[in-house]
Amino acid sequence: MAIQIDLQTSNFGIPFAGAYFRIVTSSISRQRNSQFSVMIDVVGYAQKPTNDDTKDIDFRRYHAPLEDVEAQQGASFLEKSYNWVASQADMAGAEAV
Repeated sequence: MAIQIDLQTSNFGIPFAGAYFRIVTSSISRQRNSQFSVMIDVVGYAQKPTNDDTKDIDFRRYHAPLEDVEAQQGASFLEKSYNWVASQADMAGAEAV
């Protein structure tokens, strides 16, 4: 499970067509007001990595209320997390792969 998107700009000063993003961390925390939030770290690669030594081209961290992630379509929390990330403005045009 991953997200693919064309990056028009990057930290390297060049675009990347079909950049491959996957969730590397998802953490739920309880806030002082008894609400829960989710932190999601997403790493982007120029293409689907073939091993764990592949260098990333992008990193994004998202924070969301737990109920927003759980409200997404999906059979698992991970799938719902991917769908939530894909719905963010900086992921416009993303496709599930």
